[in-house]
Amino acid sequence: MDVKVYAERNAMRPWLTDLSRKGRIVLMLFPYDGHNPSGVQLATPSVVTADSTWLGWDMTIPVTDMEGSEKFEQIRQIIRREKENVRDVPAGLISEQTEGDARHLDTAYKTGCRAFFTQDRRDILDHAGALEELLGLRLFHPDEEERFMAFLAAANAARGEASSGSRD
Repeated sequence: MDVKVYAERNAMRPWLTDLSRKGRIVLMLFPYDGHNPSGVQLATPSVVTADSTWLGWDMTIPVTDMEGSEKFEQIRQIIRREKENVRDVPAGLISEQTEGDARHLDTAYKTGCRAFFTQDRRDILDHAGALEELLGLRLFHPDEEERFMAFLAAANAARGEASSGSRD
């Protein structure tokens, strides 16, 4: 099983693209913020609304899959700012500044990603402990190449042990 990595557009780095090109990771993204870069696979989205700018009729994802996971509301609560404006709409309590972040995180979770790259320290990385525990994925800043490579090596070693253990 490949290590799926969700990288927000502004967190994409050449070294991540290189790892993907070499087949060491699978880069994933849902284009909430613009078209996916070349070589990045389409992730299963969380909440998608009719005003999502990059939603096209040619997408092969069933509309029924475009809803929040069972953890979506918990993600919203973890990252919601203290004095953030919140609107009560049919999709739940939507936070004006952090809703997009919640959708990216939930999309990574729904897609089975093991890692998530973002530059957003305030709304995401500052809550890494709670989010990692809830979602079962690791959060990284794109400048943390060395830390990610250690994570990837450990993930590959664990996968190798699991594979060799299943042959007995």
